[in-house]
Amino acid sequence: MAHCWFMAFALAKENEAFIERMLKLGRFNNQSEVVREALRRMEREESTYLNPPPLTQQQLREIYEPNPRTDRQERIAGRASLKSIRRAAKKHRSIDDL
Repeated sequence: MAHCWFMAFALAKENEAFIERMLKLGRFNNQSEVVREALRRMEREESTYLNPPPLTQQQLREIYEPNPRTDRQERIAGRASLKSIRRAAKKHRSIDDL
């Protein structure tokens, strides 16, 4: 059986109202049940976030497989960026000129 620890926490009025609403709706029998369920859900969510499922083969292909169209677009964008940098470098011989 799990150990029971008694802890006190300061809650915002909105949190207190939520707990009371859950009790009035009959979803939980007491305040502790509400807090424990909230912690279980948070733990599950954190675990899912920190340990996402592995990518499928299809997802891996979509991410890493060569794509001639996007590769061409990236090359064009890269060349345009370098051209712009070279123009700026010729115009401003010193970093202080920028």
